[in-house]
Amino acid sequence: MKNFIFLVSVLLLISAQNINAQTKDSLAKVALDSVVINAYGGKNLLSTPAAINKIGQNELMRYGDANILQAVNATAGVRMEERSPGSYRLNIRGSSVRSPYGVRNVKIYYDNIPFTAPGGNSMLNMLGFFNVGGMEIIKGPGSSLYGAGTGGVVLLESPTVANATRFDSQLSAGSFGALNYHLKLQLPKHAFGYEEVSADGYREHTAMKRRLASYQTQLKTFATGQLNLYFIYSNLNYQTPGALTLAEFQANPWQARPSVGANQGAVLANASIHQQAALLGLTHRYSFSSKLNNTTSLYGFYNETKNPAIQNYELKKEPHWGGRTTFTYGLKNLTLNFGGEFQTGDFTSKTYRNLQGTRGNQVTDDELSLLQIMGFAQINWELEKWLFTAGASINHFSLDFLRASETPNINASKSFSGQVQPRFAALYRFNKAFSGYVNLSKGFSPPASSEIFADNNTYNLALAAENGWNVEPGIRGIFFSERLAVDASYFHTLLSNSIVTRRDAAGANYYVNAGKSKQQGIEANLSYQLIPKGKSLSVLVQGAYAYHNFKYDEFVQLDQDFSSNQLPGVAPHNYTLMADLANRNGLFAFVSYNHSSKIALNDANTQYADSFQLVSLKLGYQKQIKNIPFQVFAGADNLLDQTYSLGNDINGFGGRYYNVAPGRSFYLGLKVGWMKGG
Repeated sequence: MKNFIFLVSVLLLISAQNINAQTKDSLAKVALDSVVINAYGGKNLLSTPAAINKIGQNELMRYGDANILQAVNATAGVRMEERSPGSYRLNIRGSSVRSPYGVRNVKIYYDNIPFTAPGGNSMLNMLGFFNVGGMEIIKGPGSSLYGAGTGGVVLLESPTVANATRFDSQLSAGSFGALNYHLKLQLPKHAFGYEEVSADGYREHTAMKRRLASYQTQLKTFATGQLNLYFIYSNLNYQTPGALTLAEFQANPWQARPSVGANQGAVLANASIHQQAALLGLTHRYSFSSKLNNTTSLYGFYNETKNPAIQNYELKKEPHWGGRTTFTYGLKNLTLNFGGEFQTGDFTSKTYRNLQGTRGNQVTDDELSLLQIMGFAQINWELEKWLFTAGASINHFSLDFLRASETPNINASKSFSGQVQPRFAALYRFNKAFSGYVNLSKGFSPPASSEIFADNNTYNLALAAENGWNVEPGIRGIFFSERLAVDASYFHTLLSNSIVTRRDAAGANYYVNAGKSKQQGIEANLSYQLIPKGKSLSVLVQGAYAYHNFKYDEFVQLDQDFSSNQLPGVAPHNYTLMADLANRNGLFAFVSYNHSSKIALNDANTQYADSFQLVSLKLGYQKQIKNIPFQVFAGADNLLDQTYSLGNDINGFGGRYYNVAPGRSFYLGLKVGWMKGG
């Protein structure tokens, strides 16, 4: 921390000479009302009564090009974790308490296309860095327009398709055998891309390789219609090293999970994921008139996964399809949004014993049919300086289950029908640069299919849905001659039937309901344009802070009472400080410091992961010579060489909690393009 403060202080002293020479007219505008927001049918942040963070292209490009993890983690209240390369978790306000791997309890859309499967899981790791043009993160239940979920909503934006001819390429290499490259051919209204990311791994048994091809087009259909079509194919293979006990972590944090007794280790089991996935989607936007327009999306998704794990060898096929339609009707002071969403899938799963990385005797043969339907409506009413919002969604989720490996066969079903989720909000504009709001929403989150049907070959149809209310007041404002932007909120969430993770001796997950939990906290993002972009040197400093006080309100399991204990997997304090510097001659730099406090690792709060501090730095130079733009860059992550665990296995059996993160690492890269007529 001292090193970071010293570095920022030097930068501020160097910059201070220019500040007095600035005039108000030359100041760059750090304006929340210039940030376009699509969530809830909004227009900009200052006029949206909800906790939303926008991550654009500039924020994504601050770090390396392997994934979006670091850019996401610079947002208050949001945490993306990497248990090993290629294995991601995303949590919004602690929702990873029920996600030992993957992304659950977070609804994700890709340019209005439902990306979260009807079973509740989101395959975020199938997307490459260059598939994401930006993102909006809604924190808390997105009930009025986005349906079931208590964690939050992520609206992914696709890259822009320009009406031009251009070719772009990027190559980077770094520590631990990392090698990434990306090729993109842009034709008028068409874009073709290929991306490959590979690494030997920073820990034993953590090699990873992802190959990804994509196509995107944007076409006019009618005088007032536009069709966007997307195709993404991903082939991903990565090794899973498994969690360590504290003693193993302290002895050698870079080792894979060793063999213990009858349980084979990660290397012997060849624990790994082999995943092929394809998404074909289209989004059509049409204006019936100046007052009425519609956005309709349809998609088909296919995923096939081979997963040798410590105990089992699983083969899964998860095809699903669906669509979403939204109508917007606007008058002078009144806007109505309404529509529906539909998803269905037929999943199959076959599980075998894992005999040192090969398939043994078959254990289960399951079929799962899923159906999810949602209808929603929301009204926004502007009255002088006030904006009032009222909306709700009604949700249906059902599944039919067949286990053909049992005699007689097991048939079962589960449904959650008629679940209404309301949302009410009010916003007051004190002036053009300052607003305050209150957001009240109810969340309802049925268990994901992978939570009902657990890794240890059991199933729990009695698992109940999470539900509860979230109350959130917040403020947004622009101050000091439009150079300082502030976005802060307080939230208070009461959940019933919270879903939490358990692990058995072989490391397989299963899930239980945890009574009631109370989640409250403060989140704030600040941005200050120290020196505007019009000067020879521009400096932007930013900060993000989250305080999370998450506790079990009532949770008794057998003879153990966890009431009033801290929810595991959630850091009470997390903050990030950042500085962007750009010189008119093409030089640029970015430095960030992140602090995360210690994290409880089990419900009993008997063991904690240590706090850690991360420092990242990126330097570069960019220029355009005639029609050839290019950029060279170099960076470093974890400059303090912290040994810490990221993506802890919560409630791990026998104290297996720890997955070490990369140590100090470096990378360098080159971007070269060509533009027709540039």
